[in-house]
Amino acid sequence: MTMQIYLVAGLNGGGGRSLTAALLAYGLHLQDRPTILVRQTYHGLLSTIEPLEATLPVTCCELMLPAPYALPSDLSAGLATMIHSADARFVTALREMAMAEVGKDGHVVVDLCCNERAANAATMRDASMVLIPARASVLEIDWAVRTFARARDVQRYRDIAVPTLIATIVPDSGRTHQIDVLGRMLRDCDPHRELLPGEPREVAIEVPFLDESTLMTLFDERSIWQDPLLSAQCRAFATAAAVRADAFMLMLAEDDGDL
Repeated sequence: MTMQIYLVAGLNGGGGRSLTAALLAYGLHLQDRPTILVRQTYHGLLSTIEPLEATLPVTCCELMLPAPYALPSDLSAGLATMIHSADARFVTALREMAMAEVGKDGHVVVDLCCNERAANAATMRDASMVLIPARASVLEIDWAVRTFARARDVQRYRDIAVPTLIATIVPDSGRTHQIDVLGRMLRDCDPHRELLPGEPREVAIEVPFLDESTLMTLFDERSIWQDPLLSAQCRAFATAAAVRADAFMLMLAEDDGDL
């Protein structure tokens, strides 16, 4: 095996992004895979207390997104975007950090910040998966769809194919409604199926849902990770993500074959 990099991304902060990254990292850890969780930061980011790092039984690190290149003021917007998209400084530093922590066969889960340069083409090119969290509200589903569309656009224009999934965060009672709303929004932004050749349900994957009591325990910096049910759910989440990622790539291959 070679190093696997899982990107957890979300524009506008990405509701549930950090927790989704932690749940995935824990699931991979339970599969006896050397795993590291990396929280991406950037210059000017407001520092916050991170209870996940205090309790999660996985190696946790922070890595700063490099400052943007200082480009000439008269450079065209298109050329500037191309340069920033090709900026591989973060992913190079990420691989060096991960190699030192978990070795060449390790699994790296990256909690990407919401900076517009975070999920650029260079970072996605090295990724095994892009995971985009979506909570239950229409506004948060909308941001997830926007993030999905941006990620797929970057891939299409840069000739990259990376499994890109939407991680749904909702109680079982609201899951059907959420999938229906998600499906409508994906189709509205992609009427010609250029971003998503298959059905919206094929890119959705369920995240273990934590109730308020469990979240309060976590934010009090008390461990939630020894609960057998949560452990089983996280392990299943990591397994399902791999299965759905393979299905996503098959879907893209079949679509290319139909052209």
